[in-house]
Amino acid sequence: MLVDRNESFAVRAAESESEQSYSLVEGQQLTGRVKSAFLRGDLIHHQGDVVGAPRGRYLHRPIK
Repeated sequence: MLVDRNESFAVRAAESESEQSYSLVEGQQLTGRVKSAFLRGDLIHHQGDVVGAPRGRYLHRPIK
Protein backbone atom coordinates (compact mmCIF):
# COMPACT_ATOMS: atom_id res chain seq x y z
CA MET A 1 0.00 0.00 0.00
CA LEU A 2 1.30 3.45 -0.87
CA VAL A 3 0.19 6.23 1.46
CA ASP A 4 0.68 10.00 1.40
CA ARG A 5 1.05 10.63 5.13
CA ASN A 6 0.79 14.42 4.70
CA GLU A 7 -2.42 14.71 2.65
CA SER A 8 -5.47 15.89 4.61
CA PHE A 9 -9.09 15.39 3.57
CA ALA A 10 -12.62 15.58 4.95
CA VAL A 11 -14.60 12.32 5.14
CA ARG A 12 -17.65 12.37 2.85
CA ALA A 13 -19.99 9.38 2.55
CA ALA A 14 -20.95 10.50 -0.97
CA GLU A 15 -17.32 9.98 -2.08
CA SER A 16 -17.07 6.46 -0.62
CA GLU A 17 -17.16 3.21 -2.62
CA SER A 18 -19.56 1.91 0.04
CA GLU A 19 -23.28 1.82 -0.76
CA GLN A 20 -24.09 3.30 2.64
CA SER A 21 -25.44 6.84 2.48
CA TYR A 22 -23.77 7.93 5.72
CA SER A 23 -20.51 7.85 7.64
CA LEU A 24 -20.07 7.91 11.40
CA VAL A 25 -17.18 10.33 10.91
CA GLU A 26 -18.84 12.48 8.21
CA GLY A 27 -17.02 15.79 7.82
CA GLN A 28 -14.13 14.81 10.09
CA GLN A 29 -10.73 16.03 8.88
CA LEU A 30 -8.19 13.19 8.56
CA THR A 31 -4.53 13.13 7.59
CA GLY A 32 -2.98 10.35 5.51
CA ARG A 33 -4.52 9.07 2.29
CA VAL A 34 -4.06 5.78 0.44
CA LYS A 35 -2.77 6.43 -3.07
CA SER A 36 -2.37 2.85 -4.33
CA ALA A 37 -3.16 -0.59 -2.95
CA PHE A 38 -2.09 -4.02 -4.13
CA LEU A 39 -3.52 -7.51 -3.68
CA ARG A 40 -1.14 -10.41 -4.26
CA GLY A 41 1.09 -8.08 -6.30
CA ASP A 42 -1.69 -6.70 -8.53
CA LEU A 43 -2.79 -3.06 -8.42
CA ILE A 44 -6.40 -2.90 -7.16
CA HIS A 45 -6.79 0.76 -6.09
CA HIS A 46 -5.13 3.82 -7.62
CA GLN A 47 -5.70 7.54 -7.01
CA GLY A 48 -9.15 6.96 -5.49
CA ASP A 49 -10.39 4.48 -8.09
CA VAL A 50 -10.91 0.74 -7.82
CA VAL A 51 -9.10 -0.80 -10.81
CA GLY A 52 -9.31 -4.30 -12.22
CA ALA A 53 -12.03 -6.91 -12.02
CA PRO A 54 -13.48 -8.09 -8.69
CA ARG A 55 -11.59 -11.13 -7.40
CA GLY A 56 -13.38 -12.04 -4.19
CA ARG A 57 -14.77 -15.51 -3.67
CA TYR A 58 -17.40 -17.02 -1.42
CA LEU A 59 -16.07 -19.03 1.50
CA HIS A 60 -18.63 -21.57 2.64
CA ARG A 61 -18.96 -21.83 6.41
CA PRO A 62 -21.08 -24.46 8.09
CA ILE A 63 -24.07 -23.31 10.11
CA LYS A 64 -23.79 -24.32 13.75
